[in-house]
Amino acid sequence: MDNTLGLTQTLKTEQTLSPQMLQSLALLPMPILELKAHIQEEIERNPALEIPDSEFSSPMQSLSGPEKSLDDRMDDADSSDYEAMSFDSAYSSSDYQDSSYDSYSGGYDPEASDRKQQMIENSGVESETLKEHLLKQLGETVSGSREVSVGEMLIGNLDQNGFYILPLEQLFENTDFSSDEIEAGVRTVQSFDPAGICVPDFRASLILQASMSGLAGDDLKNFSIMVNQYLEKLKAGKFKDVATALRIPEEDVQTLYSILRSLTPYPGQNYSSDAVSHVVPDITIRKKDGTLVLDLNRTEIPELVIADGFESLADGLKGPEAKEAASYIRESVRQAKTLINQVNLRFQTLYKAALAIMEYQQEFFLNGPRYLRTMTLRDIADRIGVHETTMSRLAQSKWVDTDWGLFQMKYFFTQGVQSTSDSSESVSRNVVKDMIAEIVAENGSLSDQKISDILLSRGIKCARRTVGKYRGELNIDSSYSR
Repeated sequence: MDNTLGLTQTLKTEQTLSPQMLQSLALLPMPILELKAHIQEEIERNPALEIPDSEFSSPMQSLSGPEKSLDDRMDDADSSDYEAMSFDSAYSSSDYQDSSYDSYSGGYDPEASDRKQQMIENSGVESETLKEHLLKQLGETVSGSREVSVGEMLIGNLDQNGFYILPLEQLFENTDFSSDEIEAGVRTVQSFDPAGICVPDFRASLILQASMSGLAGDDLKNFSIMVNQYLEKLKAGKFKDVATALRIPEEDVQTLYSILRSLTPYPGQNYSSDAVSHVVPDITIRKKDGTLVLDLNRTEIPELVIADGFESLADGLKGPEAKEAASYIRESVRQAKTLINQVNLRFQTLYKAALAIMEYQQEFFLNGPRYLRTMTLRDIADRIGVHETTMSRLAQSKWVDTDWGLFQMKYFFTQGVQSTSDSSESVSRNVVKDMIAEIVAENGSLSDQKISDILLSRGIKCARRTVGKYRGELNIDSSYSR
C-alpha cells in the first residue's frame, strides 16, 4: 500500500451558488411586508445605504406611474439575469452601474441616519414566517454548502401549509444533487418544527406526525391506511366498518382515531395566518374603460441609494487602522449595491410575470373567476424566460388585487379538467370547484355521482372520485353527512 504524499489533479463539474445568487433567490418569494422588513434590517446594519430626501418630501410613486408607459417599463425589465448569473463568479463594482447611483458629489449627508430611523419607526414589526422559522433551524443544523443548498431549495418549495409546490423530481431536475442528498435533505427539513412539513399533502403530513410521535409497526401501518382510505367513515363515526376492513378490534380504531384528532393537518398555517390577515397586494390588475391596467406596488418599498460621499470617506485615511477602515467602507458599498440591484431585479421579474399572467388570463380579469384558464408554472416561465423553479419561488406569498377580489398569485396556476366541447382546452379545476359548491348549495345532499352527472350536462367531464376529492378540498361533507 502506497502511503506517500503527492499532488493529483481531478476534473469534475460542480455547481456552486454564490452569495449574490442566494440573495436573489431569497428575495424572490418575499411578499411586500417581508421585503420591507428585510430592507429595514439592511438599512439599520449598513451605513452605505441611504433613503433620499425625495422619499419623505413627496409621495412615493408606483413603478407604473404615468411618466412611463407599459412598453417602456417592459424594456427596462430583464429578469433573465436570474438564469444568466454566474454561480461561481464574484460581482465587481462595474456590474452595478445604474442610473440611480452612477455618480455622486458633495459631502457626507448628516441627515441620512435620521431618515433611516424614520423609515424604521414607521415600519410595523412582522411575526416570524414559516420560511424564516425553517431557515433559522437549517442554519443551526446543517453546515455543508451542498446540504444547505438542498435545504434552502426544499424550504423555498413549501407553500403556506408546509407542503410541496413542485414535485421533488421537478424541483431538482436541473441540478447535480444525488438522490441520496435529496432524501437526506428531506429528512432534515422534516425533522424541523413544526412537525409534518416537507410532504406532498395533508395525508402524508398526518402520517409523518404520527410516526414522529412514536407510532410504529402495525399501528403505524393501520393508521396510514385509515388516513388514506377511511377518513370519511371515521368522520361519520363508522368505527365498526373501519375495524372490519382493517381486521382489528374496534377499540384500536378508536385509539388511532384519537391520535389522529390530536394532530394538525396543515402544520404551516400557524406561521402564515398573520401574513394572510395583513395582506398588502404586490400587483393590481383592474379594468378601466374596457382595458386592463397593471400596477406594480412599490409604494411600500423606499428607493435605496448609496449615501453621498460615503465612498470618499476612505480617501486620506492614515494610520494603522486606515487599511481596515477602507476595506470596511468598500465592502459596505459593495453589499449596498448588491441589495439595490437585487431588489430592482425582483420587481422587474415580478412585473414581467404579472404582465404574462394578465395576458394569459385576460378573460378572467375582464369577466370573472368562471373564465379562469388552465395555466401552469411552465407556461409563464417560458414566456418570461426564466426556469420553472424561479417562477415557483416568485409566485409564493404574492397577492393580486382584481375587480373580482384579492387572489394569491398561485391561484392562477391550476391544472385542468377535460371539457366535452370540441375545443382541446381544459377547464381550470378552480372553476370546477366553484361549480361543485354552487351545485351543492342549489340542490342539497346530492351524491358525488349525481354532481358528476350535472357537471357532464354542463360540458365538464369530472369523474365521481374527482368530485369527491374537490368536495373534500372545499370542506363540504358527503351526501350522507349532509
